[in-house]
Order: sequence, then structure tokens, then C-alpha cells
Amino acid sequence: MRFTASLSPIEGPMIHHVIKVPEEVAAGFRINKGAIRVLCSIEGKEEFPCALNPRDGEYVIMASKQLISKHRLKNNETFSVSIRPDLNDGLELPEEFLEVLNQDEWGSQLFDALLPRLKRSLLYYIRSAKSVDTRIKRSFQILEKIKTQSLHSQKNQNP
Repeated sequence: MRFTASLSPIEGPMIHHVIKVPEEVAAGFRINKGAIRVLCSIEGKEEFPCALNPRDGEYVIMASKQLISKHRLKNNETFSVSIRPDLNDGLELPEEFLEVLNQDEWGSQLFDALLPRLKRSLLYYIRSAKSVDTRIKRSFQILEKIKTQSLHSQKNQNP
């Protein structure tokens, strides 16, 4: 689905801008309560995973500083947005990480056991690297941290 939007400032400690999703667009995706994982494209550029988040009776897409900068978004300027369902729930594996997992069955099992939100964060970190070499390096580092339970979120879990 495609719609026209603009950047909207909000008050908050971590997120300062959102992209408001028209009700008729959000209604086409809403199945149950909570965030809805989608693939988003701004001005027809490369898709990225994101979520339609409920906020004050409407749905919004959180706009990070990186997203705003990358797409040169400005307050009160309209731009086109297209969204479609994310069948992988934001968990599409970068090919570099997939190859690392294919070489380590135990590491792959440990990764599969992580919560989806943690997996999404780790995959985003790997995908955000610009070079293949950095994505490979991050893939090995992440898997090693999973195996040694040295991820920050793992330190707070009971085995």
C-alpha cells in the first residue's frame, strides 16, 4: 500500500519523530493488538523492515535519526511511503550471517531460541554494516556472544 506522509515531531526520550500512517492503510494490516511488522520504502528507495506501532489511537512508523538523515526527511515536507507485510517478521537473515549459522549447528540452535525482538536487533546490527567484510566480522562476533551468553540481554536471563 502506498500513501503520502510527513515527518511529525513527538515528545519522547528515545524517538523524536514518527511517520503517521493513515487509518485506512493501517486497517489493512491490523490483525491483533500491538506492533505490526512491515517492509517500508520511502520515495521508492530500498525497502527496510519496520513496524506499525500503536500510539495515541493511531499507527505510526518510528523515524530514527539515521532514517531521517538517509532519506533527507524534513518536518512539514511530504513524501511517499509504501508498505507491505513482512512475511519474515523482520527476521530475514543477511546472507553472511546465514553462512555463519550454516557452519555452526549449535550456534544456529542457540540463535533460533532467542526472542524475536532480540533476533531483529542483532540482524539489524549485522545488516547495517556497509561492507561485506564488516557484515562477516559482525556475524562471527554476534554468534560468539550468543554462544558465550555475553549479550547484554542474556546476562539478565535465568538459564
